[in-house]
This record gives sequence, C-alpha cells and structure tokens, in this order.
Amino acid sequence: MTLPRSRVIGLALALLAAGLVLALWPNEELPVQEAITRKIIAMTRAAEQKDVGEVMEGISDRFKAGRGWGKDQVKGVLVAQVLRGQWVRIFHTGLEVTEVSPTRGDFTVRFIFARSEARELEQLARESVVDAWSVEGAFEKEQDGEWRVVEARDRRLDPTELF
Repeated sequence: MTLPRSRVIGLALALLAAGLVLALWPNEELPVQEAITRKIIAMTRAAEQKDVGEVMEGISDRFKAGRGWGKDQVKGVLVAQVLRGQWVRIFHTGLEVTEVSPTRGDFTVRFIFARSEARELEQLARESVVDAWSVEGAFEKEQDGEWRVVEARDRRLDPTELF
C-alpha cells in the first residue's frame, strides 16, 4: 500500500508541528531547592563515574573556595583523585538547601568517599576506608540558565561525625 504524496507531506508537517510545540513549550522552572539538590546529586554521580568534565560543568568560572582556590585548582584536585582511583563510592548526606533569591541558594552537605561496593550508606561497613568532608557553599543560576557552584568552604570530618 502506498500513501499519496499529499498525505505523506501532511503527516510530516503534523509531526514537525508537534515537535515544535514540544520544543518551544515553556518549561516550568524548578524551585531553587529542587534545582540545586538535583545538581548536587548529578555532580556526585559524575564524580563517582570519574567524569571530571561533567563535575566541572557544575562549577562556575567565578568559583572561589575558602582556601582561595579557583575553578582551575579544583579541577587539578579532582583530576588527581580520579587518576589515583582510590575511591569507589561517593555518598552525600545531610543535604540542606536554602533559597536566598530566585537565582541563588546556599547549601550544606557531607560527602563520604569510600572503598566499598556498598550501594547505600547504611550498607557501608564500618571497616571500610572512608574519607569525609562537610561542604558549605552557594549555587547561582548563571546567564545560560544553568545552576553552578560559585563558592564553597570545606572541612574534613572525623569518622565519629559520620554516622
């Protein structure tokens, strides 16, 4: 069975129109807390998969750390960690996000790096080698609409502070 040319063109135009409607339909913006929470989760997963580029996408060119580090220094540390390949799992706990404005949010989170195959923090054996950090900072929504970390301060956690 062959379709007449006019039907094929009509079907193609209908599909094109449907695609344009979907592509141009305004997306509902996520609340600040949800947008930042999702970004932190995505960056944690990227770090666990050793995807430095994806992690760095979440860090602003304007980034400043409490130690005076900028984006390039953070990238150097991340690359060194990935090349060393020491950590298998990365967990985040205690994530709190506070909206400061529609384009800025402050966060606090603990990151736990472990040599373990555990899928959940509760499965992490007490005998596992872990390294943990508390991080406080801020995300801002940049001109391109992406949320990125603009500042952060970190503190190494004692194992007694983890569980």
